[in-house]
Amino acid sequence: MRRIALVVGCVLAGLAAGGIWTLLQSDRYRAEARVLLKPANPAVQTLAESSLIATNVAQTLRLASPPHISAESGRGGVLTISVEAGGRERARQIDAEAVVILTQRAPQRFAGTSVTVLDPAHVAEQTSPTPRRNLLIGGLAGLVVGLILTAALGRRSTPAPAPPAVDPEVEQRLETRIDRVARRERALAQRAGQLSVREHDLNRRAVELEEAAAAIPEPEPEPDPEPAPEPEPADPPAPSATGWTLQALEALMDDRARAGASPRQQQEWSTYLFLLREHADADGALPASFDPLVKDIFGPLPQRDE
Repeated sequence: MRRIALVVGCVLAGLAAGGIWTLLQSDRYRAEARVLLKPANPAVQTLAESSLIATNVAQTLRLASPPHISAESGRGGVLTISVEAGGRERARQIDAEAVVILTQRAPQRFAGTSVTVLDPAHVAEQTSPTPRRNLLIGGLAGLVVGLILTAALGRRSTPAPAPPAVDPEVEQRLETRIDRVARRERALAQRAGQLSVREHDLNRRAVELEEAAAAIPEPEPEPDPEPAPEPEPADPPAPSATGWTLQALEALMDDRARAGASPRQQQEWSTYLFLLREHADADGALPASFDPLVKDIFGPLPQRDE
C-alpha cells in the first residue's frame, strides 16, 4: 500500500510540474496562407524562406527583428507559407505581408512565374502553451520517478538472508584439520632449521679440512741422481709413520654402526669420510697432520699399532 501511495504521489507531483510549466509558457500562434505557383518552381520556396522577404516584412510592419518564415511545397505547385508570433492578429499580419511581398518579388526574380493567392493568411492554431503535452510529460516523469523510488525502497526493506546453520561436528572436524595442518607446518619449519644448522656445520668442517690440507708442506724436489756406470741395488726404504687410513676409518664406522650409532651420526661420518678421500694417498693413508681433525670428527679413537 505504501508503494502505491508513493507512485501516485510522484505522478501528482509530475502533473503539478506540468501545470506550472504550462503557466510559465507564453502565448504563440501560427498563421498560414497558400499560394499557387505557375509553373511550379522550387526556387520560389527558397525565396520565401530567405532573409530578403523577412527583412522587407520587418521594415514594413516595423518589427524589432525579422520573423521566421516557413514555406512547404505541396502538390500541383501549391506553396504553404506559415509564420509564428505572440498574438493572433500579429501572426496573421506578418503572414499576409510575407505573401504580398512574395507575389511581388517572385515574378521579378523568375521570369514567366506567376503567384496567385489561393487561401489568404489566417490563424491556423495556437502553438504555445501546450497544456496536454506538458501534463503528459510531467505525469510520465512522475510515474518513472515513483517506480524507481519504489524499487529502491523494496530492495532496502528486503531482509538479508540468514546465514546457514553450521553443523557442530563439521566445524569441529574443520578445526581439527586446521590444527593438524598448523602442526605440520611448524614441524616442517623446525626440520628446515635443523637442516640449515647441519649444512652450516658441514661447511665449517669442510673449511677445516681445506685449512689442514693447506698446512701440509710441499715436499722439496729431490736432486737428480748422478749417473753411475753400474748402480747397485738399494735396500727398500723403511716405512715412515703415517696417520689414519680410510680403510681403518671405514672399519671403525662399521663397528660403531653395529654398536648402535644413530643414522644421523653415521651419515655425518660418511660425509666427512668422502671429503677426506681428496687428501689421502693411493693406499688410502692420510697425512699425520690430519690426526687432530680425525680425532675431533671420529673421536674417541682406539689406539693404533705403531
